[in-house]
Amino acid sequence: MKRLTTFSNYGLGKEDFISRRRCAKNSVAVWVFFMVVGLFFLADSVAAQPAARKDRWEEWVGRAKQEGKMTLLGPPLAELRPSLMQAFQKAFPEIALEYQAGIVAFLVEKLRAEIEQKKNSLDIVIGGTSLLREKNLLEPIPPKLLLPEVINPEAWESSKGKGLKWIDKESQFVLQTSEWVFGYVVVNTKLVNRDQLTTWQDLLKPQWKGKIAFYDPRGAGAGQEVASYLLVKFGEKFIVDLFKGQDVALTRSYSQIADWVAQGKYAVGIAQVPDRIEALKKEGVPLQAFSLSDAPGTLSGGFSVVSLLKGRPHPNAAAIFVNWILTKAGQEALHRPQLYPSLRKDVPTDHVPPYTIVQRGLNYLDTYTEEFQAKRGVTATKVQDLLGR
Repeated sequence: MKRLTTFSNYGLGKEDFISRRRCAKNSVAVWVFFMVVGLFFLADSVAAQPAARKDRWEEWVGRAKQEGKMTLLGPPLAELRPSLMQAFQKAFPEIALEYQAGIVAFLVEKLRAEIEQKKNSLDIVIGGTSLLREKNLLEPIPPKLLLPEVINPEAWESSKGKGLKWIDKESQFVLQTSEWVFGYVVVNTKLVNRDQLTTWQDLLKPQWKGKIAFYDPRGAGAGQEVASYLLVKFGEKFIVDLFKGQDVALTRSYSQIADWVAQGKYAVGIAQVPDRIEALKKEGVPLQAFSLSDAPGTLSGGFSVVSLLKGRPHPNAAAIFVNWILTKAGQEALHRPQLYPSLRKDVPTDHVPPYTIVQRGLNYLDTYTEEFQAKRGVTATKVQDLLGR
């Protein structure tokens, strides 16, 4: 006969079972109560965050006005200084922007000495800041970002996806705000037929000997980036055959390459930033820039990289500026004079030359990563050794 299951089978009386079932129900009720209370306080906390950020922002603005100014080390580009100064003054008329022009690579040791001696006069640096990260001269940026339109990941998009693009692995110190194609050539169409030049290997043909100008790759700058890229793509022999075999002319002027090509002194220019090319084209000079198929170029950040220096003398004004430079207005002021596309999706691109716009399906090399920056010193030294210092 089948045995019936009773409370006594488990060592329980009926009263014990009912009591324990009531305890279980009470435990569930208590758990639900605390969950509801917890969610209430969480929702209240989340709702309070924007208000807290707003209060903190207003506090920073007040302190920044007391500081009265901030100092910026930026690239020596004629149109960039007034663009940034006028736009920032319009947004914050009580905070003066002092713009000091210079190339970071030439000032690293000076900046390090000033910071170590607590005599730093600069707050923010634009361009070349990975070198400063290597010397541990930077402070984290994210704790200073408060504006909702700045920290919203949907506002930004790069080759890495949505959100802000950082060069350093920690995503803290070196912030890149533009991404564009570099490593194109510029030609004088009166001297060069586009069909004559489709690959980098074409430049090794006898017809181009003595007719190529290149930004000097033996020092920091655009030429070093392109030469390092070509070394990675084609090897040492190509570098020697190109520079030495073709008697390439070198210059350390960012405008001279385009000027030489425009004058017909050289037929092909390499490592020329776009602003000078476009300025000459507006004057009617027959220049054309384009990528070559066997190495379409690098993904560059140019002078779009922003960092906060340690020991900055105007910490609150610097915090205001680093937020402002990431707004739509700040990005336009920074990138329109340089003809860069912003990584902010709401910034217009009508000023951007088509040959610098990233094309889907092409294999670019992102040179604005910590991995490549670490290797760049090695490749740059190799280029110097191959060409002679």
